[in-house]
Amino acid sequence: MAVNWKTAIKPAAQSVEFKSVAVQMKPAERIANGMDVALAAFKNGESTKKRSAIVQKGSEVRFCVRYGNRALTLVDSDTQFVAVADKFESVYAAIKEAVLNGEFDAQIAELAANAKKRGQAMAASRKEKAAAKP
Repeated sequence: MAVNWKTAIKPAAQSVEFKSVAVQMKPAERIANGMDVALAAFKNGESTKKRSAIVQKGSEVRFCVRYGNRALTLVDSDTQFVAVADKFESVYAAIKEAVLNGEFDAQIAELAANAKKRGQAMAASRKEKAAAKP
C-alpha cells in the first residue's frame, strides 16, 4: 500500500522540535536573547557582526538594544548610549530585565509589527521574482 505523503508531512515551522527557537520566542525574549549574543560577542572580542551593538573605547562602552534592524529608544528619542566600562554589564543586565518585565512592550509591539510587514513584503517580492523567471 502506497503512503499518501501529502498527508504525512507538515512544514518544519509547524513542528515543536524543529521550529526555529527565535520563532517560538516572544519579541521581548528575542531582544533579551539578542542582548545575550551581543554581550557574549563583546566579551570574546568578536567584531564579526555586521553592526556591532557594543563597542568599548577607553573607559566607556557605547551600546544599543536592537530588535531586528532597529534600535529601541530607551530614553527620550535616543538609541545609542554610553556607560562607564566597569558598570556596563550591570547596566546592560538591568536594561535586559526591564525589557523582559514589559517596560518597552508598546515600542516592541510596534517594532514587531513593522518587522512582520517587512518580512511579508520581502516574501511577496521573492515570490514575484520566482514567478517572473522563465
